[in-house]
Amino acid sequence: MTDAPENYKKVDLHIHTPESVCYSDEEANADDIVQAALAVKLNAIAVTDHNTVKGIDSVREAVKNTELIIIPGVELTTRHGHFLALFEVDTSIDEMDTFLDDFGLDRQGRGDAHTLIATEIETVLRKIKEHGGIAIAAHADRWPSGFLETKDTRKRKQEIHENEYLDAIEITIPKNRIAWENGQIRGYPMKRACIQGSDAHNPIEIGRRSVYIKMDTVKLTEMKKALENYATHILFPDDINESP
Repeated sequence: MTDAPENYKKVDLHIHTPESVCYSDEEANADDIVQAALAVKLNAIAVTDHNTVKGIDSVREAVKNTELIIIPGVELTTRHGHFLALFEVDTSIDEMDTFLDDFGLDRQGRGDAHTLIATEIETVLRKIKEHGGIAIAAHADRWPSGFLETKDTRKRKQEIHENEYLDAIEITIPKNRIAWENGQIRGYPMKRACIQGSDAHNPIEIGRRSVYIKMDTVKLTEMKKALENYATHILFPDDINESP
């Protein structure tokens, strides 16, 4: 694995923990997640379990005495696909639970990707912004939970893609990145910042789809700036010839 280029942070913005019902490694714990991230030289990971924030603090505890930064987040299941909500590094679990409560999300169903937020996606994205977060369309191009691959109409998908509160799309086909960034995908002319993430459901998957973000320190304010200036502030591994 390659060290991050100067002034860039190597990050994986889509990590799950055993708090996600569909996590595939029953023996894994927070320490395993942190060690896996350090092994591939990540500077930061976003903990984004399905509809729950319960796993964040255990990973925060595990990174003590390391330089790894934890970005608290959650992967939301909506009728229009999955979306990541990322928050500032020091955001408390209580604050994030309040955010989930705003959707009337049943606490008994938290952690399950099948627990559905019935709220319209426009409201979901707006509430992410109101709570100070970043909204990213999770694995947007992957069936069946990426918003581009749902049963919504093309018009509905275009509306989501053009939503003012959507900060970026997470793609799983890197070769299409430039087309998305330049508004060259048929039917989707709006230029969009792209990232990729591992969507890791066990430690060995962490870092398999990392990105490099230009920022002096890992802060949401700097990440927002990078997404707005993605042409110069976001790098994929192929941009620096990183070996897999």
